[in-house]
Amino acid sequence: MKKTIVLTALLALSMSLAHAQESNVMLGGGLFLESGSWSYGSNPGAVLRVSYGLDFRLDDKWSVMPGAGLRAQLSDIRHFMWVGGDPDGMALADAFIVCRYHFETDGTRMVVGLGPALSYMVLKDTYYVDADPNDPRNGKEKFNRFDLGLQPSVTFLRGKHFQWGFEGSIGLLNAMRQYPEYNRTGSIHLHYLAVTCGWHF
Repeated sequence: MKKTIVLTALLALSMSLAHAQESNVMLGGGLFLESGSWSYGSNPGAVLRVSYGLDFRLDDKWSVMPGAGLRAQLSDIRHFMWVGGDPDGMALADAFIVCRYHFETDGTRMVVGLGPALSYMVLKDTYYVDADPNDPRNGKEKFNRFDLGLQPSVTFLRGKHFQWGFEGSIGLLNAMRQYPEYNRTGSIHLHYLAVTCGWHF
């Protein structure tokens, strides 16, 4: 059964590769931001992301690009490594599908994209209360494993292969894991804004 699933996935991937008009590899870095009732003191943070997408052209203007990415985020970079500090740090795997509009203005080729991204926390973040090593929150996960975001982007194409631009993610779900017994209830939404550069071929 497992072999059948793997073979089917490989076949679907090979068919997607055969029909994709363009592949995109992107590297991005920028600001990680939190909003919500428990976001105080967490901003600004830093994000680093790498992603890969397959662009399927619908016509000369529109395309759809599914893809996957991996990103690392760290909040409160101003106080990183402070004694007693507990910044939010995590790594997430993203699966996204972006609707893209291609156009040219004054000789500049641009692509504007927007679509949903589903994220899974592959490196979880836990509470660490330095002031009290016996605090019952120690070791408890801060965030839910899954998150859903809206991913906007603007990409500028240069030459045959180089591209650069901006992309972001707007967290739609409350990512904060609730612990009423420890007085830890409320909301945290995860967002980022990054400058990107990459290669399309």
